[in-house]
Amino acid sequence: MLAVTKPIEAALKKRCDAWHLRLDKFSFQCDGGPEAKTESLKKVRDCYRQMTPNHLQPAVRRTLTWLERLQRQHGDRFGFVQLVAESRLLLHLGRANVLENVGLYCERTTGLPIIPGTALKGVVSTWACWSEHFNPADGAFREFSKNSTQRRNFTAQEAQLARRILGDDNPNGSESAGEVIFLGGFPLTVPALGLDIVNPHHDAQGNPVDPKPNTFLCLEPGTQWRFAFYVRPGAQQAGDLIATTKRWMEEALTQLGIGAKTAAGYGRFRTPTDADRQAAQQAAAAGEQAQQEADRARQQAAVQASLQSDYPNEVTFRNRVLAKLVPGQIDQLKSEIELLKKPENAKWLEKLKTTLASKEHKDIRKRLRDKDWFPKDWLPQP
Repeated sequence: MLAVTKPIEAALKKRCDAWHLRLDKFSFQCDGGPEAKTESLKKVRDCYRQMTPNHLQPAVRRTLTWLERLQRQHGDRFGFVQLVAESRLLLHLGRANVLENVGLYCERTTGLPIIPGTALKGVVSTWACWSEHFNPADGAFREFSKNSTQRRNFTAQEAQLARRILGDDNPNGSESAGEVIFLGGFPLTVPALGLDIVNPHHDAQGNPVDPKPNTFLCLEPGTQWRFAFYVRPGAQQAGDLIATTKRWMEEALTQLGIGAKTAAGYGRFRTPTDADRQAAQQAAAAGEQAQQEADRARQQAAVQASLQSDYPNEVTFRNRVLAKLVPGQIDQLKSEIELLKKPENAKWLEKLKTTLASKEHKDIRKRLRDKDWFPKDWLPQP
């Protein structure tokens, strides 16, 4: 990927309403000076905020609906842990984009930040191997003890349970997939996107340098997340697998954290309080109400547009436009051209373009290309 230059940006007259596309492709001007990176990330953050009401909030609701359907599908084989982000989250800093070490993991279609199931499984696996070096009573930000190079010694029963949950990559031929499917972590509300900085004081060789702030993206704390998983159909003792996975997952996320810079305190979670749960319920109710109001507004706008349109319904459009797409009546379509150019008739123009692109209208397309009064950009490219 290449950074864009200011002349190229001006030539393209580009506009990007998707924050993750802006981050990946259009977020840096290579001749913009040392402040260009920070300014680019500020634009990414502003774009994210603009997307929140109309795009990201509906994405959260769709995701939670999907999880609820999965829970109904898998029944008592489905499990989840619900936690609150206690510190900032850095997810996939190394993700490929035009900037260095500023990536943030998100669902590619909607742009909603999520925690992938592979990352969740990885931190649970790490915790299962090292957990005896941590004391949950010590709270978050616990460091390894001096003998932390010694991995946990599993009992035979614990080892068997760990292999069933996480799988076995033994090279002697006993490889097997885990019986627990880690779906990932999903926010219950849209997490706030923020900027953070790091000030390197030494270069790679350890020599002191003049500190220069390096800006990167992060997710702000305070959002509730749901970490979901389910046990494969047919697995025995699914209840034991779910209980152990829940325990390891909650301990790992509250003690180790997830994502980048966990040793510096990023990526930690805590159990939700009653106030957290109440706030989540209120936010969900407010979001649902906002969605209903937006739906009503769209319906009213659609009704208003249909009243202003020259084609109030499908039948009228078919009789006045589509019915003329035959050799003997094609010239009668000329009287409709100026009407179809009006903004209030944009819906019907798109329907005409779609109709003309079909195989059945190949001959009509040829005839219309010979008509000087018919806009050629309404026809598909030959």
